[in-house]
Amino acid sequence: ADGARAAAAQDAAGGRPDIVYIVLDSFRGDMLTPEVTPELWEFSKKARVFKNHYSGGNCTRFGIFSLIYGLYGNYWFPVLGERRPPVMMQALAGLGYDFRLYAGAKLSFPEFDRTCFVDIPHSKVYDEPAAGGKAAKDAELTVKFMEFIKNRDRKKPYFAFIFYDASHGSYEYPPEYERFKPAAYSVNYLTLDSKKVLPIFNKYKNSVYYDSRLAMKIIDALSAGGGLENTAVIVTGDHGEPFFEYGYHGHNQGYCPVEIKVPLVFYWPGLKPETYEAFTSHLDVAPSVLKLLGVKNPSSDYSNGADLFKP
Repeated sequence: ADGARAAAAQDAAGGRPDIVYIVLDSFRGDMLTPEVTPELWEFSKKARVFKNHYSGGNCTRFGIFSLIYGLYGNYWFPVLGERRPPVMMQALAGLGYDFRLYAGAKLSFPEFDRTCFVDIPHSKVYDEPAAGGKAAKDAELTVKFMEFIKNRDRKKPYFAFIFYDASHGSYEYPPEYERFKPAAYSVNYLTLDSKKVLPIFNKYKNSVYYDSRLAMKIIDALSAGGGLENTAVIVTGDHGEPFFEYGYHGHNQGYCPVEIKVPLVFYWPGLKPETYEAFTSHLDVAPSVLKLLGVKNPSSDYSNGADLFKP
């Protein structure tokens, strides 16, 4: 029934939905809350929310790879060697989608330009914002994407991938976004421990709050004039970030829940809001998108994942 509603919404809108992926770097699963990401939390009430969702890895490389390919992270190496594009991106190209990629850090490291987006012309990529600092770069790419949706060719659908970087590593944000205090401005990581971690954890939460506000600027721009009636929006993270809950700080080190569990907010025109408690993962996202677009192949033909919406 939900699939029929989604198809009806697409037909009523005159074609395939536009698709927007918004990824916040290091976006922990427990950060989608009214306190940390209030506007995104409100938007999630219009979407499908997966509360026990996991990345396909504990770092950016494998998290994004699993999200776009629907494959386990250890496929990265042969895929990179063969420059093999994802089935999802090939299918979207076959359906006539335009592509736009926006990132606060270059998509050449990790080598997404030779894996996830290997077939996307560089003219469609905006991954070298001129602004100084991660927070300013994220703001700049937000403006650039909003310019695109305002001036784009409306005769064909588009797929956009937006990757925010301010919440990664140095946890940056403009001063007016300091919601959680005390927040550290400089950190000696050699002496950091569980007793000293609160200011750096608050700094991280402020950066997530900031990037979530940028994400909502995009969603609000898409909503203007009824744009969400034919636009799918998927918001998630590439991995999480521990703060000594399990004895260490930072990602790419282990597989504790706060390092690999991420939010997944899945808005698709025609799908009613719902909350899922079952275990899901990034492996499931690409096959679910393709099923909603009408692909008939079983997910096992091209993915290690399964349909998010089946019991």
